[in-house]
Amino acid sequence: MTAIVGVLNKRAAVMAADSAVTVTTDHGTKIYNTATKIFSLSKEHPIGAMIFSASSFMGTPWDLIFKLYRNRNGSQAFNTLEEYVQNFLHFLASEDYFSSENSRKRYLKKELQSIYDFVDDYAQDRFDDVLGDDKPSDEKTCDILRQLVKEALDNIVVDAAKEAGKCSEFEGYTLSQLRSYAKETFDSFAGFCENDGYPADLRDLWEEAFFEYISSRQFRSGTGLVFVGYGEKDIYPRLITIYITGAFDRRLRYSYAGEEECVTIDNDNNSTILPFAQSDVMLNLMKGIHPDFKQFVKKKHRESMEKVREKVLSMMEEAGCAKKLLKAVKTADLDDFQNEYEEQLEDFSQDEFVDGIVEAVNSFNIEDMVNMAESLISITNLQRHISSSEESVGGPIDVAVITRTEGFHWAKHKHLPHESIE
Repeated sequence: MTAIVGVLNKRAAVMAADSAVTVTTDHGTKIYNTATKIFSLSKEHPIGAMIFSASSFMGTPWDLIFKLYRNRNGSQAFNTLEEYVQNFLHFLASEDYFSSENSRKRYLKKELQSIYDFVDDYAQDRFDDVLGDDKPSDEKTCDILRQLVKEALDNIVVDAAKEAGKCSEFEGYTLSQLRSYAKETFDSFAGFCENDGYPADLRDLWEEAFFEYISSRQFRSGTGLVFVGYGEKDIYPRLITIYITGAFDRRLRYSYAGEEECVTIDNDNNSTILPFAQSDVMLNLMKGIHPDFKQFVKKKHRESMEKVREKVLSMMEEAGCAKKLLKAVKTADLDDFQNEYEEQLEDFSQDEFVDGIVEAVNSFNIEDMVNMAESLISITNLQRHISSSEESVGGPIDVAVITRTEGFHWAKHKHLPHESIE
């Protein structure tokens, strides 16, 4: 697991990351404190990147990919950070040794298997409830499985994929193209489903649902890539986050993050602090409330409103109120009240905690920014160490600085001697 953070103001961009990496094998799980998660993308230009979640792409470690990119493309200059990101993605897609045809097919099969496992779990969990008191004949079993597979694929897999939206790389990509590319995979999968007792006449539905999923921005695994730095025409630093999971049929499955994870420093936005991955402890410090506790408070507020409704209804019934009035109270929509409560909670957190911290970063010099970034990772490390949770954040803390004039350099690095940060 990982904890990384970006601290940006008009002077510089500072990146910090822990060194813990979790390795899972057939023999168990081990945590090593040796990983590097911050990388320079150019020896000549002010551009760097951080990673979280998966430490490799299609089996190739990200550190190797970044080093190859720096050696191959590091001398190229681009006007904006966005152009650097697009150049990196083009490099990733064009180099076959990152993802051979066999690895692409394996990736597609793994993704299809994840959909199958989800639907299989759904069907097995609900089968007895749907069967009821009926005898489990072969025909009845087949009908129930058909019904449950349709429910899971139509109402969960497809709906979630459509809500996530299409990957930009797959705009215009068709089901017939996927069927042509993945025919062998689909053929073997159809036999696998039939062997497990699922109706063979659902193959089209499986393929259609999988197409919606695999061409969407719904990712079940992958890596977060955080690009930080300056284009040639950028006066102040920028940060762009993308999520990438794999590649097949000459296309990358990636998606840009939302506005909250893509930041431009300018005269309207003087500074920012953006934590990623295991960000709960950092957000607790910044917002004055732990994310899990905030969700608990919101949930309990909703439950309390429902209890108040039940109490009011009971009192109204005892008072002999009209049924029409009772029905109106029983069906009244409480969403507006809940939304107002949540907005007030967010506003208080922003006003009392976040704004003060972010405003302080406006005036920070580079050394202050380095200390803050390192401290944010350190407190996450401390919390994991003293709690009962797995120590999945730990090891030496790497800190890198990017400035407009001096480019990328290390403030602290486990493999290098201390460098000046001024």
